[in-house]
Amino acid sequence: MRRTTVVRGLGAVLAVLLVIGLAADAYAQSFFDSLPPIQGLDSATFAGDTVITDSTGKTVLADVGNQGDHRVAVKLASVAPIAIQATVAIEDRGFYTNPGFDAAGIIRAAFDNIRAGHIVGGGSTITQQLAKQQFLTPDQTVSRKIKELALAYELSQTYSKDQIMELYLNKSFYGSQSYGIEAAAESYFQLPASKLDLAQAAMLAGLPQAPTEWNPVLHPDAAKTRQTEVLQAMVRSNFISQEDMDKAVAEKLTYYSPTNHYKAPHFVDYVLAELRQLGFQPGIQQLNVQTTLDYNMQTIGESIVSSNLAANTWRDKRGVLSSGLVAVQPTTGDILAMVGSPSYNSTGGQINFTTIPRNMGSSMKPYTYGAVINARAATVDTPVYDGPTPLVYKDCCNTTKIYNYDGKSHGVLPLKKAMGNSLNIAAVKVELSIGVPAVLSWMRNLNVRPRYVIANPDGSFAGYDANAPADEYGPSLTLGGYPITLLEHVDGIATYADMGVYHSPEAVLKVTDSHGQVLYQTHPDQRARQAIDPGVAFIMAQIMADDQNRCMIFGCNSALHWKDRTVAAKTGTTDNFKDAVTVAFTPDLAVGLWVGDILGNSYTMVGGSDGVFVASPGVHSFVSQALAGVDGSRWYTPPPGVAAGPGNSWYLADTTQPSRLAGQDRRFSTGQGAARPGRGSHRACSVTRRGRRDDGARGRASSTQRRVDRPHRQPGRGGRRAGARKARQVEGDRQRHAGGGACRHRHAYGRAAGPLARGHRGDARAAPRGRTRADGGDHARRTRGPHGRHRRHRHRGRGGRAHRRI
Repeated sequence: MRRTTVVRGLGAVLAVLLVIGLAADAYAQSFFDSLPPIQGLDSATFAGDTVITDSTGKTVLADVGNQGDHRVAVKLASVAPIAIQATVAIEDRGFYTNPGFDAAGIIRAAFDNIRAGHIVGGGSTITQQLAKQQFLTPDQTVSRKIKELALAYELSQTYSKDQIMELYLNKSFYGSQSYGIEAAAESYFQLPASKLDLAQAAMLAGLPQAPTEWNPVLHPDAAKTRQTEVLQAMVRSNFISQEDMDKAVAEKLTYYSPTNHYKAPHFVDYVLAELRQLGFQPGIQQLNVQTTLDYNMQTIGESIVSSNLAANTWRDKRGVLSSGLVAVQPTTGDILAMVGSPSYNSTGGQINFTTIPRNMGSSMKPYTYGAVINARAATVDTPVYDGPTPLVYKDCCNTTKIYNYDGKSHGVLPLKKAMGNSLNIAAVKVELSIGVPAVLSWMRNLNVRPRYVIANPDGSFAGYDANAPADEYGPSLTLGGYPITLLEHVDGIATYADMGVYHSPEAVLKVTDSHGQVLYQTHPDQRARQAIDPGVAFIMAQIMADDQNRCMIFGCNSALHWKDRTVAAKTGTTDNFKDAVTVAFTPDLAVGLWVGDILGNSYTMVGGSDGVFVASPGVHSFVSQALAGVDGSRWYTPPPGVAAGPGNSWYLADTTQPSRLAGQDRRFSTGQGAARPGRGSHRACSVTRRGRRDDGARGRASSTQRRVDRPHRQPGRGGRRAGARKARQVEGDRQRHAGGGACRHRHAYGRAAGPLARGHRGDARAAPRGRTRADGGDHARRTRGPHGRHRRHRHRGRGGRAHRRI
């Protein structure tokens, strides 16, 4: 009886296993049947055009993929063996022995994903990458990864290793619109892939994983670092010796920029990057891409950037002057025009100056004033004392002197005129009435992300941190001391233009395949959010559009004023005249124009090259031409929650009294002009975090300091009138922290912070003599002595530059 029971039990188990086996076999068969066929792969069939058009779909901006200099299929025998070895070393050391996947690599990737809490990598081999590029989407999902493994295994069973390597080298994207190693070799080095030497091969082999970030034309330092990583991998794989590596590292390579015949080439580059982020493979897939670009507006922008630059080249005879313009539709965030540089094929022309961080000077002030009005800390008529001069700002580590452009104070002004005339002393007082962190939070809410500059131990530029803690930022935030991109600046200002609704910038309207099937379509409503109070946006528009608010400094009827339409505008100029900026908006358009020197910090424009003279005329012309068919009387209807006052003043309905700025009490009335944190502050001083440098400058073609725009009278070409004024640079006496490091600012001011009144005696502690930028910085700057002669100073310190002039 017991034996019978056991036999029956075993029979049941076997039956269950048989059913499971049959089900698994059926599922496996079904799974493999669902995979795309892998037969007949040929590199010559990879080409597929991606056609990019303007917003109408009628003007072709680019036909990516069918140009011979972009994609050239070659046999593996026509590729230098050293290039193949470099690819194997950095991508897949076990390529010639694995079955298409690396089990150990997958396990390592799995542990990395578990530690990260999300998928950060997949341990892909060359064969897996080929399978993903040819058959699958870039989505990081488990099901896609399983299909990738299965296809990689099938490829290994169907094709030889040399065939797979040939397919991969011809399929990969190497940046600069070069698909395949042959096109990349011709583009970067102007020679065929068969002639690549070790240094060149290592440079190219490192590109496919991040072709834009490691592009040697755009980012030579990052590319050199990646080349070294490839060479080290080759040494570990015994493909080369250490001596070979040292020679290759020492070899000075010459890179060539590809000639580009696209219309709106910088915008096309931007679109291609967005397509890749969406998971498409432009230049490989056959796609029709309808963009947001208004080609008529684009041609206007290109013409104005060129003509405006030509009118200003005399200002920078020693260096190289460049320019960029970007315009967006405020109600959608659609990019209407993008001119990244005056000439794409000129020296430095491929750099898109609308998407790399630059210092924007006092064009940043509208964010500060908007934040303060929103906080109900002031109204447009709140009196602000623009003085004393200098305004002395002190904390535990620094003493900073803040000046206006003319070294003078201008008495008590209503807040709207302090903003319109771009007075630095008043701007810093207004900023500190609610605290730097509050202003920073306001900016970030509009996706304006001031970059905190990171330095290497030797003080050289190491990168940016757009998400640095708020206590790393200094009062120079309102004066443009931290770089941002022109695109995010214009998009942030466009939030004011759409009454507080923020739209993320968009370049692609629709993507269809060769059969017309829609693969992607943007939805502006899904990219929109009510970021700020419409009343605040309306009030800021009124301030920036009223020419009377800026007549004292800029003069009435300057380039910031349009006689035939209402336009809100603001300028910015960096100290030493490195950069000049103007942003402007109407209900139909937001635009920004930047002009600046792109060489080292010692190369600048001549004195008097303020934004109102250098950039504003171009913006004025662009707005007039771009909106030629639009009714100039179009402006905003006052939204609910605002109340009208005298003299074109508008208030938030719940805050109509001018009141006083926080901190204007008798505690700050000693007349000595010092300002420092008061009650409500939790400032502290600590040793600087290693590797940080908060000077707002890159060590590249960037500004080192800010200036305010000059009075409306244009100085002579030699900038002689500016010479004496330029002597009044921001001065500061900086103290070292007791621990031996530079101090870190902690700007967390409460409403009772006190740098707002006519003068607080401030910190009586003695400080070492010397000059420094406000909040420090690790770079040299030029100043003028009493007789106009240049003096060179080296400064080390921390914090944003609180001495910008518009």
